[in-house]
Amino acid sequence: MPTSLEAEENLRIIRSMMEKATLYRAVSAPGALVAGLSSFAATAFGILTPPGPNRFFYIWGAVLFLTSISNLLILRRDAARRRETFFSAGMRLALQAMLPALLGGGLSILLNPAGGHVATVALWILFYGISLLAASHFAPPAIRWLGVVFFSAAALLFPIGASLHWNFGVDHVWAHALMGATFGVFHIAYAVLTWPRKGTL
Repeated sequence: MPTSLEAEENLRIIRSMMEKATLYRAVSAPGALVAGLSSFAATAFGILTPPGPNRFFYIWGAVLFLTSISNLLILRRDAARRRETFFSAGMRLALQAMLPALLGGGLSILLNPAGGHVATVALWILFYGISLLAASHFAPPAIRWLGVVFFSAAALLFPIGASLHWNFGVDHVWAHALMGATFGVFHIAYAVLTWPRKGTL
C-alpha cells in the first residue's frame, strides 16, 4: 500500500503532467510521425517481398526498434530543452501504466493463433489501444482518443475475423495491410492533428 507521502507525490506528478499537455503533444507528434511513416514503409516492403519463416515478425520488430529509439531521442532532446530530468517520475508512472498491455501484445507472438498473422495483428491493435488508454491519465486527451481509435479498430476486426474464420486470403499480405492501415494511418493522423503550431510552446 502506498504511503500518504507517495500518494501526494503521485498526485503532484499527475497535476504537473496535465498542466503540460501541450508540451507532451509536441513530443509525441514527431514520434507518431516516425511510427506512421516507418509502418507505411514496412507495409510496402512486406507486401512486395516474398514471405519467409518469421519474416513478418522481423520486419515489424525492426519498426518497433526504430520507433522506440526515435521516441527516446525525441523525449531526451525535449527534456534537455526544458532542463528537466529525462527519465522523470512522470515518465515512470506512464510506463508502468502501459507496460502490462505492451507485454501482453509481445507475448501474443508466442500464441501462434490459428488465425495466423492477421489474428496476431488484431491482438497487437487491441493491446496497443489498451496501453494508450492506460496511459491517458498521464497524458493529454489526444492520447486517450488514439487509444479509443485503436481499441475500436480491434473491436471491429475481431468479429469480422471470427465470422471469416480468420481466412482473409493471403495471410501475410492482409496482415501487413492491416498494420499499415492502423499503425500507419492512425499515427500519421495523430501527428498531423497534434503537431505543435507556432506559438503553442
